[in-house]
Amino acid sequence: MYSLLCQYGQRNRIFTKLYADNYRCLLNFELPLEPLTVLMGPNGSGKSASLLLIAKLRDFILGRESTDDVFPSESLTRWDINGSNGRQTFELEVHLPQGDYIYHLDIHHDPMVGDALAFDETLSLNGKLLFKTRGDDTCLYSDQHIEGPHFIPDWHHSGLFRVPERKDNTKLIAFRKFIEATIVFALNPALVKAISANKRPVTIPAPDCSDFADWFAHLLSAEVVAERAAEVKIKEGALPSLIAFQATPSGDAKILECVMENKGGKPLRYRLDELSSGQIALVVLETALAVVEEHHGALLLDEPGNFLGLGEIEPLLTRLQDIALEGRAQIILSAHHPLAVDFLAAGHGCWLDREPSGPARVERLKLSADDLDENAHLRVSDLIARGWLSGLGVTDRSAKPQGKP
Repeated sequence: MYSLLCQYGQRNRIFTKLYADNYRCLLNFELPLEPLTVLMGPNGSGKSASLLLIAKLRDFILGRESTDDVFPSESLTRWDINGSNGRQTFELEVHLPQGDYIYHLDIHHDPMVGDALAFDETLSLNGKLLFKTRGDDTCLYSDQHIEGPHFIPDWHHSGLFRVPERKDNTKLIAFRKFIEATIVFALNPALVKAISANKRPVTIPAPDCSDFADWFAHLLSAEVVAERAAEVKIKEGALPSLIAFQATPSGDAKILECVMENKGGKPLRYRLDELSSGQIALVVLETALAVVEEHHGALLLDEPGNFLGLGEIEPLLTRLQDIALEGRAQIILSAHHPLAVDFLAAGHGCWLDREPSGPARVERLKLSADDLDENAHLRVSDLIARGWLSGLGVTDRSAKPQGKP
């Protein structure tokens, strides 16, 4: 942790580690995280599971979902030969200006009733408790770590979201606000709707962005600075003729429209879902970037280059790198796309791998200057395609590519 903060400075608000045990393919799994982290590895190695797990923990901490919604019995590791007695363990480590937080959660699955119960939930700062649920007792601690009120827990929901904001629990609230400023996307433009019909504000979008119109309608009224910053970037890139976005009333719903310039005539209006998949993807990504920058949060992206053109990917990657390394937001992404791998892997890559019906394992990608020089005729993506690259670096340095002397 100390070297990380020396390198990137105290201003960073970042996740520093995810730990999971007995969750899908994640068994005694520890993922180190930095201001910019790129997850690589074969399909099924745990990249998407890791990103979406952070979204699930976020939703649980914020009271958006119950234990049964987030951790159903199907999420247990089915091939765990050591047995876990139906217990899942999770930890998030977070660095904020206040110090180093550790959030710990134990979920117990009761096979008799099919419930998932949160019997153990704690939040500590620099090794001292801010919140604790153990068994049938919950205790809140002050900013000075003095034991405060006790109350009866609800084993199906996090106790953290029930804590009201007061002047003596600012450290707990700072952690909760960082979690709230975490956006996780596994983007599918085909699911992005233009109609906003949700009666309640959508403050955090779903990972598949199907509720993007509802979220954007909220941003238009509650996050004006971030929304306008997103419009500027979208106009510079995906939609150069954009004038503004507008949520147009239609009965009980609203329709998210792009108001576009029309030379010599009245502005044109297009529903969001009338744009191309690539344009929708860029609108979503630029909006998310503007929001996490505004709140110094974290943006987690599962394969962000899937729907982008070749000329759009590298500028996006450059911006993601700049935002992360300048401390404006944390960026964590999974990548198969050659451009993403070649651009970011050497300095920021984590390699995930697993045997069939085995646990996911992670290694910080180790690529030395000698590795890159010796294979100068190949890019990092070429090394991966040939099976020469893993978390331990270049594993078959004597092999020659076909057609080379």
